[in-house]
This record gives sequence, C-alpha cells and structure tokens, in this order.
Amino acid sequence: MSNSRPNQDAQYISERRTIDVLNVLKKISDEEHPVKQKNIYDNISTTENRNTLSNTIDEILQGINPAEHTGDNDDKYRIKFDGYDKPYEENPLVIKSLINEIKKEMRHKDADIEALKEELDELNVQKAPSITNLYYVHDFSYKEMDELIGAVVLSASIAPDEKEELIRKIVNTGSDYYKTPFYDKAQGKLKFDPYSAYNRIYSKSGELEKRLAENIQILQNALRLYTKVRFRFGSYNVDKKYIADDEEVEITPYYIVIYNDHYYVIGAWDSGKYPCHYRIDLMSEIEIIRDEDDTPVNMRPISDCKELVGRESWKPGKYMSEHIYMAYSRDDTKPRRISLKIPSSNESRYTILHDWFGDNFEFNKSASAKCEEGYEIIDVRTSPTMLVHWAMQYADFVEVLDEKVRELIREKIENMGRKYKE
Repeated sequence: MSNSRPNQDAQYISERRTIDVLNVLKKISDEEHPVKQKNIYDNISTTENRNTLSNTIDEILQGINPAEHTGDNDDKYRIKFDGYDKPYEENPLVIKSLINEIKKEMRHKDADIEALKEELDELNVQKAPSITNLYYVHDFSYKEMDELIGAVVLSASIAPDEKEELIRKIVNTGSDYYKTPFYDKAQGKLKFDPYSAYNRIYSKSGELEKRLAENIQILQNALRLYTKVRFRFGSYNVDKKYIADDEEVEITPYYIVIYNDHYYVIGAWDSGKYPCHYRIDLMSEIEIIRDEDDTPVNMRPISDCKELVGRESWKPGKYMSEHIYMAYSRDDTKPRRISLKIPSSNESRYTILHDWFGDNFEFNKSASAKCEEGYEIIDVRTSPTMLVHWAMQYADFVEVLDEKVRELIREKIENMGRKYKE
C-alpha cells in the first residue's frame, strides 16, 4: 500500500482550500509561534501539491491583508509573515507576485522574452522569495484572553453552568498554544468550582448563584430596554432556605452595584419619588413589566425621583456612601452632613475612609485648625442611624461630633454594657 497522499486537489474547490488553510493557521500559529509553509502542508487535507498550497497562501494574503503596509494600518493585518511590513517595492509577497506574473507572460506564444527578462533583472532577485514565518493574528492576545476568562470566573452575572461553555469558546479563539489555569483543554472541563469562585458567600447546591446570575441578567436587560421590573423580595430562614415574601415590589432600576460581597440594584420605587435599593440575590420571580400589548413599560428618568431632582449625572458610588452598609432602618436615615474627628497620626486613616465613602468625604480645614493637636476633622454625608454601627466598628479610630448621632451611640453602648455585664 502506498503511503503517498491521494490526489485530492481535483476534489476541492479553491474556497474550501482557503478555509482549510485559515483554520490550520488559527490552530497552529500565533504571534509567539510563527510557522513555515511546511507546517501548514503537514496539517492540511485539501491538497497534496506544495505549489498549490503556496499559491493559495499568496492569494489569501493578498485578499485578507491591506495592499501596502503604512504603519497606521498594522492592526488591519489578519496574517503576518516575514517582511509583511516592508515598503511595497521590498515586500516579499509583492516581489513574488511580480516574478510569477512575468514568468506567466513568458509562457505566452508571442511574449517578448528579452523585455520580460529585463523586468526580472530590475527586480534584482535570483528567485521568488519565500513567504515564511506566518502567523494568524487572533482576536485576543494571551493577556486579553486571561482577562476575559478571569472576568467570567469572577462574574456573578453568568450562571455557574454557563461559565464552562463561555470559557471554552474564549479558549477556542486562540491557538493550540494558549493555556489557562482555569480550563483543561484536553479534558474539556473547568479547573475550578464555578459555584464558589466569585464570592465568599455561596451555596452548596448552586441555587444562590443561579438565582443571582438570572436576576442580574434580567436587570441588565431591563436597563438596556429602559423599563421597569417587578419581583418578590425575601430572606433566609433557620434551615438556610430562601423564602420569598408574598408582596410584589415594582421599581425602576438605575444601577447594578457591588457592596461588601453582595450585588444590589439601585433604583426608584414605582411612585418615582424616592430612591431605593435591593439585594439582588434576595429577589425572586423577577420580570420586566409589560403592558397589555406586551410592550415593556418605560422606566422613570432619574430626574423624576424626588431626592435626585436635577441630578442626571448622579453617581451610584455617592449613593452607596450615603447609605452605608446598604441597610434600611425605621429611624430617620435620610443622609446628611456629619463631622468626624480622626487621629492625624493614623497612617491608614484616609484608606479606611476611602474604603467606606470613596471620594465622598472632605477635609474640614477650618474645623481642623480649631481641633486639639493630633486630630483633624473630616466631613461625610451619610445615614445618621447607620453611621452609629460604623462608628462602633471603628471606635478606636473615629469620634463622631454630631450630637444626635453621639446620643444614639451612647444608647448603644449602654445596651451593650447591660447585655455583657458580668
């Protein structure tokens, strides 16, 4: 039995061979791993003729790349090779094409052989140059694929059972040389637990992660459609089971944010007067509100919200700093300006403030000038009731100067004293 390849050239049209070459290049080459035409020949199935393959590659390069490298169009090249970026008259593909065209004309019965030989001499080459060290320019670099896969791994908006398929697709955009610690290409499976990778709060059954991902996807769709949503809010019971309330809630969603490991939607209640926020993992049966003809009901603009009038440029980070812990209370929690005294010797004082309030705190220069030595005054705008819990958490670092908040703190301390009294 002969080990030579069967003559398959007649079986395949040039378009099929073009696709074959492109697929092989995508698979076996990238910027760090250029290949020679022999490597392509060893992996291709649609020709047994090296000249046919070489001609196909030349045609692909001429058709898929810009006609001339200008420097500004480097990112337009899908396949690169040695000399692709040389000036037009020095480009090996251009020179090879000219030589092949001249030789083709020489085969004509009435060709002016001497004139054509002069044209070859002017090219100042002994033979047609080789097109070598080719590589396919993939959609994403190694670094970009690392970043994309890392984002998928840590995302809560992607259901755990969808992560494997999405990562597989990202991996397959690269060459065989790309490796990631998150996915085993040989086994075709993830190398991490998709149910616990993004958060310290997770469920063994995956129910929480699935509900969270589905809710975020619906909310993102609502934001894209500028429409309202309806849902039930809930909580966990002693058996660690999620229980939804009977009452339905309707809101206009404005932002999806992350606060202390939890995802929240910030929006406005259906009355449109006041802003609100809800933990997304505690929402269930969420749906886009539609009218009788199944058209999504338009959301209210932020400017309609009583507490946000004239604040179209309103930022969610400011809302989170004004609603510390993202908690509700029956007490008066409307955010207001509150002064804090902090030790100027504490090197991490502004890092702590930034962790909780972002850029939404101010150094009070005049008050600090009057303050006792070794201390300075910082102003924040936040919920007075929730600031009580924060001030107690950082009792050795901060002193609240607002008298109403101080009274609340004293009450808390007295209650704790009674609770922990020997």
